[in-house]
Amino acid sequence: MENKPLKANYHSHTFRCGHAEGTDEEFVRAAIENGYEIYGVTDHVMIPHHPQMGMRGTYEVYAQNYFDSIRALKEKYKSKIELHLGFEAEWLEDVTADYYHDLLSKGIVEYLLLGQHCFLDSSNHWVWYRDIYDTKEATRLYLKNLIEGMKSGDFLYVAHPDLYMMWYGKWDDFAKEIAHEIINTAKDLHMILEVNMGPSRWGKKNYIGQELRVPYPDEDFWNVVAEADIPCVIGVDNHRPYELKTSPYDWVRSFVTRHKLRWLETIDIPSRKTK
Repeated sequence: MENKPLKANYHSHTFRCGHAEGTDEEFVRAAIENGYEIYGVTDHVMIPHHPQMGMRGTYEVYAQNYFDSIRALKEKYKSKIELHLGFEAEWLEDVTADYYHDLLSKGIVEYLLLGQHCFLDSSNHWVWYRDIYDTKEATRLYLKNLIEGMKSGDFLYVAHPDLYMMWYGKWDDFAKEIAHEIINTAKDLHMILEVNMGPSRWGKKNYIGQELRVPYPDEDFWNVVAEADIPCVIGVDNHRPYELKTSPYDWVRSFVTRHKLRWLETIDIPSRKTK
């Protein structure tokens, strides 16, 4: 199979997050060389006064450099690719509501993706949902934060909505209930859900020729999405330039086809900037 890259990718990262590699220009050039027409840069959101080593760049060190660099590349390569500037961001209402509003209304970034990985506890310490011992408690908290973010109206789409299957790990009545809550909310709000390619690059195979096993995208979750007829987008979620060529695109296209998903190859990015 040809493993042809996608036409558009709205989910990608830069070295500033601490777990990605490559210069900004190397990512953009790789996107162009591999036939992308639209490329969105969405590093993990940098939040003033809330650094998180290995996950997001320190705002006071990296934020302005990030904005300036992507804007300069957008101008430099405007005849070759449609480049967009954004963030993948957690919803942390008391901390981020005004900040996200300013990012969008002032045109500092063009869009935000809702990628709920962790939260701030009462002591302002970052906590990963996956590190909470009680996996049902972790999943309920994930659901609460995710739905609050969806209802905020700040986000273009929901990145890896089935991330909770990474720590919960079994498709039972509880997992189904969580899926229906997320999917019904997306349907009510007319939100797009993302089929995320991240684990497809590190998923497990026990034997040669065995189907790739990944924690997400979860087969059962996406069956429910298909039943609800909610549109989806594929997010490459790349952290290295070469992943724009080598990621398993045939696999993800097969996943989308097998689940009869309503896949949008491109999506509109409405301007949130106020005049």
